[in-house]
Amino acid sequence: MSKAVLIVDDESEMLDVLRKALEHYSKVFSVLVAGDGEAALEILRENDIALVVTDLIMPKMDGFSLLVHIRSDFPGIPVIIMTGHRHPVMERMAWKIGVADYIEKPFKFEELAQRIIANLGEEGRGKDGGLRKIKVPFFLRLIDLEKMTCRVSLLERSSRREGIMFFRDGRLVDARLEDLPPEKAVYEMLGWNDVDISTEKGGSPADMGLSMSLQDILDKTG
Repeated sequence: MSKAVLIVDDESEMLDVLRKALEHYSKVFSVLVAGDGEAALEILRENDIALVVTDLIMPKMDGFSLLVHIRSDFPGIPVIIMTGHRHPVMERMAWKIGVADYIEKPFKFEELAQRIIANLGEEGRGKDGGLRKIKVPFFLRLIDLEKMTCRVSLLERSSRREGIMFFRDGRLVDARLEDLPPEKAVYEMLGWNDVDISTEKGGSPADMGLSMSLQDILDKTG
């Protein structure tokens, strides 16, 4: 029986092309599409989705927040990330957070189809087959790679402490946690393990509280 695959991207023309191109594989999987994370979650709630392919940079709810929601609400569904940025650490990062695979844009339709087919076997394995607990450092590395300008809100579940990090073009420019200095706030939040994470595009403060690069901070924390 054909399984349903959800492809999420804000480029409507690309979604149309992908849906038509992948019809060739309809005996193996069918394709549903969504233009952002919010629309994707509605489809996930209303359909039996076997695998998700998602871009990271999108309006409303981006791929970063979508990953968090899938990990929380649909932990058994494999995820393939579409990224426009090649980086030697991406494969290791994908493995660390349990992403099934990643594919660099631009790609051939046949390549995406083969990756989907290869990972459809992961569906149905339960929680171990989907996203693992997403740790803060790896989430921030994705933001760094994608050069995002955004506000990242973090909530540590056990203590209910809330913090915020601000990014401009992938560079960490400020962090706020209680009355801690920005750099100390960053190190504190990087150590949180059970965390709810959400992102909001833009929101970068005018006065930057940090001059240290995100990469330097992450390197110091291992």
